[in-house]
Amino acid sequence: MTNNIEIKDLIDKIRGTTPSSELQKEVEAVIKADEESTKIKAAAEKKKLDNIKAAEKKLKKDAIKEEADKKKKKKAGEEEEEKSEEDSEGEEEEADNEAIIKKLTEDMGKMAEEIKALKKRKNYRTPPPKGKKVEEVDDFIKQNITKDFEMVV
Repeated sequence: MTNNIEIKDLIDKIRGTTPSSELQKEVEAVIKADEESTKIKAAAEKKKLDNIKAAEKKLKKDAIKEEADKKKKKKAGEEEEEKSEEDSEGEEEEADNEAIIKKLTEDMGKMAEEIKALKKRKNYRTPPPKGKKVEEVDDFIKQNITKDFEMVV
């Protein structure tokens, strides 16, 4: 076996090529370098991801604080408005009541019409009222009677 390896090395030298063991060492070195660079990149990306997560948490906390502050301000503003509204509330209540009454009466009228329409629809299967008996045939019908038409009395 050692002869085979030596012979291969001699053939490689004669041809001017590098022995396969040297090529294998170079390939292994490249693979190791790639592994190290990927580890370094992964560590850098992990740090970036951690920074992004920390920033996201901070932004969420800030947003929650801002919402709480806004709610407090709204409550304070509403309390002030309620105080000022209490003074003018008597006048506004009368105007509001009149508007509400007017709207309700309009709605009641519309509902009455709808109820009538529904009653008509409900009774659509009832037999039609009896028609008036006609003694003379209409002039239009008299004119349009042909020879083929038989009049049934």
